[in-house]
Amino acid sequence: MVLQFVLPAVFVFTFIMVSAYAGALRALEVYFDPDADSIFLSDDAEPPRVRQE
Repeated sequence: MVLQFVLPAVFVFTFIMVSAYAGALRALEVYFDPDADSIFLSDDAEPPRVRQE
């Protein structure tokens, strides 16, 4: 009876933890790779330029 609640909770928890771990590894890979682009790692101090047509 208890297993019908505990077992799915364990599966969901495990899935979320594995996803968070994989996401953290990917974020670290992008952070330390000088050739990878990430919008979150841009170091532009000036505001974006507006296109003038």
